[in-house]
This record gives sequence, structure tokens and C-alpha cells, in this order.
Amino acid sequence: MPLDRVPARLTEVTVDDETAVYNPITDTVVLLNASASEIWRRTPLTSLEHVAVELAEHFGIEPREALAGVQAGVELLLREQLLVEVPGVDGPSAGA
Repeated sequence: MPLDRVPARLTEVTVDDETAVYNPITDTVVLLNASASEIWRRTPLTSLEHVAVELAEHFGIEPREALAGVQAGVELLLREQLLVEVPGVDGPSAGA
């Protein structure tokens, strides 16, 4: 199922390729490392595999290694309530 940012007025600041996101729904700030920040910048997500290929090229790593990182990053973003599944929208596997 595709994933997108939560429907809230999120505030984000990026410094040195790392992003801090404030979510007023949870009243929390989440600090994203460089790879999680790259995933965040690519939302909405319809295919984790596609994002993994892009990040593999960006970071100079193997796509399989990138996919594991993308899956972990998406799990973090879901857990921190920054991403949500988009119901009723069919798309390529989101893998989460």
C-alpha cells in the first residue's frame, strides 16, 4: 500500500543532509539521519524497491543493502507517526 506524510502541519528543518521533523499531532520532534532524510524527501512512496535503487546510487551501495535500509527507515517513519498508509490507492508494493 502506498505511503504518504501524515495529514498535519509538519515543520521540518534540514541541516547537513539530516532532517528534524516536528509533528504537532504527537508533539514530538524526530531527528532523521541522512538516509531517513532521503526517504522522507521522496514521499509519497509507492515502491520501496524504486527508492532503494535511487538511494543505492546516491550513497554508492548495493541495492539489496539499500532496500534493507529503506525498509528500516520506513518502519521508523511509521512508528514515529510521520508516514501513514494511503487507503484505497493501488500502487506497486510499498513493502512495509
